[in-house]
Amino acid sequence: MIDIRVRTQIPQSELDAKIGRILTEDDYNILLTRATTVRKPDGQLMCVYLPGIIPDAVMAQSYDTLHGFKKFQTTNRGLASGTPRVRQYAGGRTYTKPISSSIVGAFDAKRPYPYCRLTAWTGQEMEQYRGLWPLFGVIADAFKRYVPDRYGVQMAMVEKTQPEWVIKGTPFTTVTINNTYPTGVHTDAGDLPEGFGNLAVLRYGDYSGGIFTFPRYRVGVDMKHGDVLLMDVHEWHGNTQLQLNSDDAERISIVCYFRKDVHLCGTFAEEAKKALEYEHQKAGREETPAAVES
Repeated sequence: MIDIRVRTQIPQSELDAKIGRILTEDDYNILLTRATTVRKPDGQLMCVYLPGIIPDAVMAQSYDTLHGFKKFQTTNRGLASGTPRVRQYAGGRTYTKPISSSIVGAFDAKRPYPYCRLTAWTGQEMEQYRGLWPLFGVIADAFKRYVPDRYGVQMAMVEKTQPEWVIKGTPFTTVTINNTYPTGVHTDAGDLPEGFGNLAVLRYGDYSGGIFTFPRYRVGVDMKHGDVLLMDVHEWHGNTQLQLNSDDAERISIVCYFRKDVHLCGTFAEEAKKALEYEHQKAGREETPAAVES
C-alpha cells in the first residue's frame, strides 16, 4: 500500500469555477493505479484506493439488478448532474438534465415527508435488494479493514438504529447507484458527517474517461472493474467526461453510506403510522369546498 500526502491545492477561485462542471484530464496530475492511501496537506485522510478487491462472482450475481437501474432517470441530482438547474415556470421547482441515478435502502424523515421510509423500488423489490447485500458486505469489509475509525463511528450509529433500516451486516442504510454518466463537481449531502464514503465501480464494454477526481488536490483515480475507493465525500469531487466506444459500454458506480438521521427513525410500524397520518392531513389540505347552488 502506497501512502502519499499531497502538499499543495489549487486556489479557491479556480476551484469555484469548476463546481458543477464535468472535469477534464487537465484537472489532475496524480493518477492512482495501485493500492494507495492519500492524505490531505493537514494529514487528514482523503481516500484509500483498493483495486480489484470485489470478487468476480459477487459482481456477476449483482449485475442484472444493478443494470436494471439504468432505465430509471432523475432530474434532481443538482451539481452532480453536471448540468445547470432550470425552472420550467415561475415559482416552480428546478430541474437538471435527466441522468441515470437511483437510491435504494432507507430514507430518514426529510421535507416534505415527515416520516422514515424505504425507497419505492426497495419496498417493491425486497428480494432483489437483498440479492445485492453480498456486494455491499464486501465493500463494508474493506471499510472495516482500511478505515477502522470511521467504520467504528458508523457502526456505533447502527447500534442506535432500528435494524429494519440497516443493510444487514454493514454500516450502511442507503446506496446510490449511478449508470454511465460523469458527475459534475460536488460534495455529498445527507450522509453521516463523521462517517466515510464507500464507492465501488463495475465496468463493462469499452469506454474511456470517467476518471474520478479530487480537483482541489489534482488527484485522479481511473476506477476499474471491481475497484473500491473509500473517500471523504465532503471534499469536492467529480468525473472527467465519458467516451463510449462500444454499444455495451457501461460504468456502474455504487456509493454506500449511512443517512445521518436514520437512527432517529422508529420501527417500520411506527413510521408507517406517521406516513398514513401525513397522507390524511395532505388529503384534507387539498380538499376544496363543494359548489353550493342558491
